[in-house]
Amino acid sequence: MTNRETRRVLTEEDLSYLVERLRIFDAHAGARPYSRAELWGSVMELYLTAKTRADRETFAELVGALRVLDALERHFLRRE
Repeated sequence: MTNRETRRVLTEEDLSYLVERLRIFDAHAGARPYSRAELWGSVMELYLTAKTRADRETFAELVGALRVLDALERHFLRRE
């Protein structure tokens, strides 16, 4: 790894902060600190209970945001 790659790291606290700051997760981010499994579970619950087009659109937006968080976690989370 180069110096540039080793400097680009996130911690669990960083991910928790991101989730807290993203308003899209306000109703779904009950877990503090960030818990990937609980957040995905909450979003999937929305999918199972969606009755309107707006609910389905919200679900799609949440999944997109979760995919971004997953990519950040996969590529930048520091694992000790």
